[in-house]
Amino acid sequence: MGAAADAWKQQVESHHAQSIRVRGDRPQGDMWSALADNFRDDARRTNDPIVNLTNQWLTPETTVIDVGGGAGRYALPFALACKHVTVVDPSPAMLKALEGSAREASIENVSRVEVSWEDAEAEPHDVAFCANVVYGVTEIVPFLRKLDGVARELVALVVYMEAPLSTLSPLWQAVYQEERIELPALPELLPVLWEMGIYPSVSMMPPRPPRRLPTMEAALTIARRMLRVDDGSEEGRRLIEAADRLADVTPEGVTLRQASPPPGVVWWRKDAP
Repeated sequence: MGAAADAWKQQVESHHAQSIRVRGDRPQGDMWSALADNFRDDARRTNDPIVNLTNQWLTPETTVIDVGGGAGRYALPFALACKHVTVVDPSPAMLKALEGSAREASIENVSRVEVSWEDAEAEPHDVAFCANVVYGVTEIVPFLRKLDGVARELVALVVYMEAPLSTLSPLWQAVYQEERIELPALPELLPVLWEMGIYPSVSMMPPRPPRRLPTMEAALTIARRMLRVDDGSEEGRRLIEAADRLADVTPEGVTLRQASPPPGVVWWRKDAP
């Protein structure tokens, strides 16, 4: 393992160790059970630059494996442009949301496999796609090698300049009264790939608009779950105070008052030298 992979592993382990030390990391089963519907999207949207870029690589004969594809935010648009999409995801709630979205969109060429990527036995596909998964992966090199190995033609990963969970870091700091150790993201991923002998292209995308929730209570419910804070506890009181200070509340909904980091699409062709 090279220095970049070692640094990645250490950063992920430090993040997880802080979680356990500070909040105990209480087991919650499927952590996405109450959140999966927030990851659904219109399968036929035409204004998503990540979908539009990726669809350029697809043909009616292309097969795609979407690792960590969740509720189908990308898998379903891909399915409209290709032969078949296989979604590999360990979350039952996410896959149930995917099933519902596919049914509503009358999309039938998507299959679901409920398993982590590390434990998956995947058949080769033309394109391997993975969006917003790698941040918390401790053993990043085997994860990437497996992704590369299952692709016949092309590999593409969507990775933000900062891990998406970093948007909650101001709330974390207010609740737990210490600075959050962040997960690695795009700047840390590229040196890992270079150490592996993979020299990808990177297509930077505009930041996504911040996720807007209908009410402050809805926002607090999600924040409590993500930060693992009990309602009525001292940490819960700090969370409410921080949300009042850090959130923008408008007639359109509630968002955190924080700039969204831009994502990059990291991709390489299998026939590249």
